[in-house]
Amino acid sequence: MKPAGIVRDVEQNDVHFISSKKFKTGDFVAYHDRWVDTKQPVLCRVRYAQSLKPLPDELIEDSGIDPKAILEFGGLDPDDYGRYLITASVVGYFNDKQGEFKHPRTMPDCGESVYDAGGDILKHISKAADGQQGSATVGTVLGSDVPVVLDVRDVVSQHLCVIASTGSGKSYTVGVLLEELMMPRNRAAVMVVDPHGEYTTLGAMANDPRFRDADYAPLVKVLRKENVKIKITELELGDFLGMLDLSDKMREFFVRAYRAWRNGKNHKKSDLLREIENLGGNENNDSTINAITWRFQGVMSSGIIDDYQHVRLTELFVPGQLTVLDLSGIGENDQQLITSVLLRLLFDAREGTVNQRLIEGQERYLPYPAFVVLEEAHRYAPQNGEAKSKSILKTILSEGRKFGIGVCMVSQRPSKLDSDSLSQCMTQITMRIINPVDQGQIAASVETMSRELLDELPSLAKGEAIISGVAVNTPVLARIRERLTPHGGTSRDAPGEWAARWKKTAAAKKAAPVLTQKEYKLF
Repeated sequence: MKPAGIVRDVEQNDVHFISSKKFKTGDFVAYHDRWVDTKQPVLCRVRYAQSLKPLPDELIEDSGIDPKAILEFGGLDPDDYGRYLITASVVGYFNDKQGEFKHPRTMPDCGESVYDAGGDILKHISKAADGQQGSATVGTVLGSDVPVVLDVRDVVSQHLCVIASTGSGKSYTVGVLLEELMMPRNRAAVMVVDPHGEYTTLGAMANDPRFRDADYAPLVKVLRKENVKIKITELELGDFLGMLDLSDKMREFFVRAYRAWRNGKNHKKSDLLREIENLGGNENNDSTINAITWRFQGVMSSGIIDDYQHVRLTELFVPGQLTVLDLSGIGENDQQLITSVLLRLLFDAREGTVNQRLIEGQERYLPYPAFVVLEEAHRYAPQNGEAKSKSILKTILSEGRKFGIGVCMVSQRPSKLDSDSLSQCMTQITMRIINPVDQGQIAASVETMSRELLDELPSLAKGEAIISGVAVNTPVLARIRERLTPHGGTSRDAPGEWAARWKKTAAAKKAAPVLTQKEYKLF
């Protein structure tokens, strides 16, 4: 293999080498460490590059003169001015027994050759092999065809976040991940909380032979707002208080009514309303009771809260089934309520099943892990303020690992996402981020990403991502693969739709009969 450069010197964990090739930040190179194993390449990640010998200012002041021609005329070698000093940080050599990169604890000697990292070492960036059980091939190492494969076990057990500015390919990337989870090699039990209806197009995988096996075909279940019901008895006092927005005096009365309703024999909406109304009869309190009643009836009129019906966990989470909870058309407060209740039920079910508090045959018995994707995650765990779902979500993020509950948080505004929640996501897919405040939030919450990679965030192209964390062996710049199913998050082509409508209207006017003066009617 032809060397790509020669080591000039080393400094702490950095290797400085000279090359005629201009490497980019995030590129990988390798060298052979004779102190470890001459056959074992040591991987390095390029941090930055600079010209080794800049051209004199006099040669570039006149843009009409070719500096190369002047150098040759003066007897100088233009190639001397076309070399670069590259700085790369040592990642390490791959230890097959431990399945991870190990630092050699020695640095290369001056004059050692540096090579472009080949597929034989780049493949070790991924913790899982392409196509094996528990793998999710989401793309390729940028500038190569080496696949980037996430370890699904780590993704589910230690959570994932997908962060990107609007238009960078965030929902597209999540769609790729969901396709991988529904492949025969994974057959996952997944629910997507979809506030915009972007993921319903994933239903196409049910009839796609690429997702099938001899004994398997994925099921995609879409639940829209008319199918989403929460049984009133599943609501806790805090859920009601969050929905009703009560004053201190109103809150005191409602708590009394709620406790009487809980301790009673009947637990329908009308029974709780009756308990509220029973607190009246005193003219000093009637206005307060009427205000509570008005708020309660308004909340109940949404149709989401029901006396008898509720969405069962065993309908939402089934191995080999992707459930898309399409909450488009539902208000943000109701979305938070639905998500909060379902997450609470899921945590109770998995905790009870794992700890054998629940046994087979009971309604909440759930004997397998579950994975939840939260689109617009900053709605459910905001950085500032409270949301009905924030508390239970933070509980799942901190304790869900031992109970087999994984969460994927998706957001285009990480600065609006609770920093503690973000830091609990141990695998990160970060795409283009331009806002400096958002970049600062990522820097504070994502420990595995270097300063140089963070600086690359504004310049990432659509579909490019920095993948870091426990599901890969080292952070990597990647190109996300193409979707196998249609993408549902594309923007509307407003000019195209306007033009089409104008043509249709113009054609209709042209075809309409022209009325004579006698045929006009006055209104």
